[in-house]
Amino acid sequence: MSLPYSMQSIPGKGIGLVATRSISRGELLLAEAPLFNQGRSHSNDTILKSLSGLTDSQQREFFSLHNAWKGILPPPLGIFKTNALPCGDNDTTSFSASGAIFMTGSRFNTSCVPNVNNYWNDDIGQITFRAARDIVTGEELQISYNDTFASRDARRERLKRLFRFDCQCTACSQEGDQLRASDLRRVTLAQLYDEIAQYGNAPPTGVRKVKEALGLLAEEGLFTRRASFYYDALKFCVSVSDSQNAKAWAKKAWEEYCVERGADSDDAKKMHGYTKNPRAHMAFGLLPRKTLSGPPA
Repeated sequence: MSLPYSMQSIPGKGIGLVATRSISRGELLLAEAPLFNQGRSHSNDTILKSLSGLTDSQQREFFSLHNAWKGILPPPLGIFKTNALPCGDNDTTSFSASGAIFMTGSRFNTSCVPNVNNYWNDDIGQITFRAARDIVTGEELQISYNDTFASRDARRERLKRLFRFDCQCTACSQEGDQLRASDLRRVTLAQLYDEIAQYGNAPPTGVRKVKEALGLLAEEGLFTRRASFYYDALKFCVSVSDSQNAKAWAKKAWEEYCVERGADSDDAKKMHGYTKNPRAHMAFGLLPRKTLSGPPA
């Protein structure tokens, strides 16, 4: 079966990946093993050691990748820092202990409204890329190198510091009232992401906060990072023995983890189990019984 994308020259970005047909939400675009990986304390010497174990062809492929640090860092180190992707969880609360080069995966450019989600699947030793939403023919496929729950200035500063470019994605290109509204939504999402766990003893408030976050994600056009909010709501429901609504939230969490990580991922399997038996959750019945509410339609 032919690939659903091709490598193309993208104005102002170099090489990128572009959809060659319509792609459905959750579709697996790529599963790729690393060319080589490095720990957090990598150096030019450790990268050279990894490169020495590759074939001449693989070495040429590596050196064909973009180097944002040209003239500042030694080429191997500069190319690695420009193109490495995380091999593990890598978000605002946890950081992957290692990064790796992927000869196709490293070609995905970034957007603060990504249409592709990347996930390291430790079970198969590969990074996977899935469509975060429906994608049309000719649309560039983009992941996010950044924390999407941050203001434009904060996002741009981080990308400039780490990758030496000014982000011009659709979110970062906004101005005036549109930009202020976008910044407020994203900063509020960051606050909710941190706050929701504090409502363990106040499940009704917790569920209300989850719904607020989901509404902001929809308004901002962000189709990644939804699964964790659905799971938060599930935990609030099981804590008060609300099995019916717990199952509904578990179904939404399962659907999102299937989109973000695949139906074979541990998180998707766990959520599917809770759709059948929310009593299996360790927090079931920790608080007095109460009926909360299910996910929005």
